Amino acid sequence: MRKQEKVGYGMVAVAVLLTLGGSIGFVMDGEVNDIPTPNAPERTFFGDEPLPENGLSTFISARLTLTWDRDDIYVVIVDEDEKKTCEAPPPGLLNQGSTTACTPYDADVRAAGTDGSEGLNWDVEPGVHFAGIGTVGQTLPEGTEVNMFYEVHLQAGFVSYFLFALLGVGGLAYSRVE
Repeated sequence: MRKQEKVGYGMVAVAVLLTLGGSIGFVMDGEVNDIPTPNAPERTFFGDEPLPENGLSTFISARLTLTWDRDDIYVVIVDEDEKKTCEAPPPGLLNQGSTTACTPYDADVRAAGTDGSEGLNWDVEPGVHFAGIGTVGQTLPEGTEVNMFYEVHLQAGFVSYFLFALLGVGGLAYSRVE
């Protein structure tokens, strides 16, 4: 076997391995314990720090699955503009129950979950996003703390598969060079 064939078929093998590895992906999981539960019904409270961004979203797709141990709270994910809107003082009393603004039923919310066992799923989008937590219904929550469990599944994105295909085609072409 000639040198060009070895290198070319090696490139094809690497492309196939990268494609398989990118399809399977990688999962990171963890938990955040003892998050204070909000004590105002139908009001969303946001963290000060934004969620980690997916800076390589062109090459890597990320899917977040978040669950929590209580059913009397909800969790939302919003972009930076929606967070500013939700935190601005409303004209009059706080959310009087006549609107769905800044709740899991708001159309501007990127992802929402009202059931802790089902949780929420979110395909991570580019940009700055914040997680918010609130109380479901008009009653105060049963406890003072909530525990959240997250799982982030990373996979190769469309552009990565395109590059893997180019690598494979280039390897095949190089193996044919005389």
